[in-house]
Amino acid sequence: MLFNKLSKASFVSLVMTRLLLLLLFFSLLSSSSYSQKGYLFVKNGRHKKVTYVEGDDIHVRLQDGSSPKGTITLLRNDTIFINGYAVPRVNVTEVLLDPNLKQPFTTGGSNTWLVIGVAALTTITLVATKAASEEKALVIGMAAGLGALIIKYVGTRLGLFVRKKYKIGKKYHLQVLDFHLAPPGHKAF
Repeated sequence: MLFNKLSKASFVSLVMTRLLLLLLFFSLLSSSSYSQKGYLFVKNGRHKKVTYVEGDDIHVRLQDGSSPKGTITLLRNDTIFINGYAVPRVNVTEVLLDPNLKQPFTTGGSNTWLVIGVAALTTITLVATKAASEEKALVIGMAAGLGALIIKYVGTRLGLFVRKKYKIGKKYHLQVLDFHLAPPGHKAF
């Protein structure tokens, strides 16, 4: 239909114009993109516990007893730059967490399925053993499922279940993921 109304030359011209605009768009898009930031992970084996990127605030304790606190300005070659001062990763003994930081109360992901599973299992067990009527069993099942979340919420608000630090050594370790490329002709520090 469109091809019938346009001649072959005008169709080629239209396609070439659109390709040129697409090329111009992608060249402008690539010129405004930035490189990826470096990452600092606190890990327990393979599992990441905390992730920091350049620009995040961090508070660490070093082997000499000092505890610098500030913004991560650069992560390069297993070195953490805190407010511009170099801190080698191997000198960090603890990563201190903000004690006033309260975790939001969420029931997303696996917690939701856990609540549903515990409630369903409790309800089915109580009805099958004829220990309670169906209505009472449903109420007891929901209380059992939500009980763990309520205990976690109250304990977090009271400061009982809040982690204050990660001790680097046997259980936890730091990993620096560096995405910065060294300029050609320069040696890494």
